[in-house]
Amino acid sequence: MEYKAPKNIRQKKVKKDFQKQFWKIFVIEGSLFFATSVLAIFSAFQLNKLVKVQKIYLPAISFQDFLFSFLFITFFVMLFISFKKASKFKEIIYKGFFIITCFWGGMTVLNAFIPVYGAIFVIGILIAIWLKFQLVWSHNVLMILGLAGASSFFGLGFDPSLVVILLVIFSFYDFIAVYKTKHMVVMAKEMIDKKVILGFIIPKDIKFFKDKLDKVKPGGNFLILGGGDIVFPNLLAVSVVPFGFLKAFIIVLFSLIGSLFSYWIFANQKNKEPIPALPPVALFTIIGYFVALLLPL
Repeated sequence: MEYKAPKNIRQKKVKKDFQKQFWKIFVIEGSLFFATSVLAIFSAFQLNKLVKVQKIYLPAISFQDFLFSFLFITFFVMLFISFKKASKFKEIIYKGFFIITCFWGGMTVLNAFIPVYGAIFVIGILIAIWLKFQLVWSHNVLMILGLAGASSFFGLGFDPSLVVILLVIFSFYDFIAVYKTKHMVVMAKEMIDKKVILGFIIPKDIKFFKDKLDKVKPGGNFLILGGGDIVFPNLLAVSVVPFGFLKAFIIVLFSLIGSLFSYWIFANQKNKEPIPALPPVALFTIIGYFVALLLPL
């Protein structure tokens, strides 16, 4: 005899399973996000100390320069993607860009804590592992270092109010790029196909960290969080490091809440489609900035 559970019991089980899976994935996503943010503000704190004693120089970045550079790079990336025939050549270019970004960012972070030769050795080993084995965990470790380094270096050159404006502008850009022009979705699919993803690969279970990058497919056992969704909120956190470590940390906590809200929106879709993750993250990051301003820290 086959027994079928009452509908309300089945619904409760489905809801319980959804909540369990939701928190499992977010713990992984949040851990990657938080690790990058903490590394960014710690390395920025070290860099800021060097700036104060005039051992290094960090260039100030204007609104016009940043916006022009971003649009210039985006234009050429889209132009590059539009060439369908040079598949192997494009893969080499993507890998080269990934390695340069992670090496430079990783050196920025690691050299804030260990001697330069030690930093070169560590980042070199990680890149060699990534090239040889193409594992999800090695990709994410390099992304943590690369994104944290970029955030700490450039964030100190920004005025916080400028970063707030950029967060608003790029939130609108993210919305348009995902839902209207869809070129962000095209870029993501191209990079997934070439196994070079400029963002975090978030497995649905810890055991998938050991999988190879060729198993990362849309709708499979992995989610993708773009690098810009981590870098932009961290730029704001880092930009307030000169005003106090705790202020920066408060912004990080609020951006983490924004990341949770963004994933909640994605997870509650009936049909899972790519969403612009930056708008909710930016909203909470900006709220965190104003909270940090008001607190007498």
